[in-house]
Amino acid sequence: MLDASSQIDFEKRQELTGTKEWCPQNCNVVKGCRNACLYCYAKSMAIRFKRKTPATWHIEEPCLDMAVRVARKKPTRIMFPSTHDITPGCLDVCLQALDLLLDAGHHILIVSKPHFPCVTRICRRFAGFKAQILFRFTIGSLDPDTLRFWEPHAPSPDERLASLELAHSLGFETSISCEPMLDTHAAEVVNAVLPFVTETIWLGKANQLRQRLRMNGVLTPEVAARADGLVEAQNDAAIAELHASLHHHPQIRWKESIRRVLGLPVVAPDGSALMRSIQPELPRTDIGASPPTSLSRYTRSRTKEDGGAS
Repeated sequence: MLDASSQIDFEKRQELTGTKEWCPQNCNVVKGCRNACLYCYAKSMAIRFKRKTPATWHIEEPCLDMAVRVARKKPTRIMFPSTHDITPGCLDVCLQALDLLLDAGHHILIVSKPHFPCVTRICRRFAGFKAQILFRFTIGSLDPDTLRFWEPHAPSPDERLASLELAHSLGFETSISCEPMLDTHAAEVVNAVLPFVTETIWLGKANQLRQRLRMNGVLTPEVAARADGLVEAQNDAAIAELHASLHHHPQIRWKESIRRVLGLPVVAPDGSALMRSIQPELPRTDIGASPPTSLSRYTRSRTKEDGGAS
C-alpha cells in the first residue's frame, strides 16, 4: 500500500513536467523501440547522448537491470515504460519487469501504444494485480493515415481502441493519453474512448517538434511541412478553443504544454492533475456521436484468434 504522506508530498510539488506529471518514478527495460515514431523524444535523447543512432533505434535491446533496482525501492507509483513501448518483440522482458515491480508492491502506470496481443497477455498474467495497475494508452488521432505517417510501425487506431476495450472489459483501470495530438480532432478521440475509460484522458501538444525531428534524422521536406502544419494547428487560439470545448468534462486533464498556454497552474492545487484519482469512477459526459462499432468487432475477432483473454 502506498504511504499517504508520500503521495501528498509528491502531489504538492510544483513545476512538474513531462513524465513527472504522472509518476515520481520511471522504469525501462529495453533500449530502442520498433514503433519508429518520427517525433520520439526518447530516440532524440538516445541519439544526443550517443546511446543509439537513427539507424539502430529500431533495434530493441532487452535490459532488465533497471527493474531489478527499482523493485527494491520503497513502493511508489511507477510509469512503465517511458522510453520504449511494449511490443511483441520485447514483451517477455516487459512481463518479467512487471512481475518484479508488482510483486514488490509498486503501483504501475502502464503506458503504451498498445498491441492487442501484448495487452491480452498482460491482462491474463496480472489478473490478480488489478488494484496495482492503471493502463494509459496513447491515441493521438483516430485517422489511420495520420498515425501511419507519424508512428509508422505502431498499432492502428482500431487496435489501440480494441486494446482499451479489452482491458476495460476485464476490470482493469484505464486512461488515455492524446499527447501529442496529431491532428485537430482531439474531441473525436475523447468521444471514442469515453465508454472505456475509468480514469482520465490527457491532452497535450507536440513538444519541440522540429528539434526532435531533426535530431532523429527524419526532417525531410515532407515531414517539415507536416510538422509546420501541426504546430500552426496547435496555436494559442486553437488551444484556447479546445479548452473551452472540453474543460467542463471531469475526466479531461491538460498536459503542461497546454496549461502554460492557458495560464493555468502547472500543478492543480489539489494535485489532481498529477496523480491517479483515488475517487470512485468519474461520471461520463456524452460529447458527441457513438464510438466506432469496429471496436467490438475487432475485439471479438482478435480475442477469438488468440484463444480468449480470460
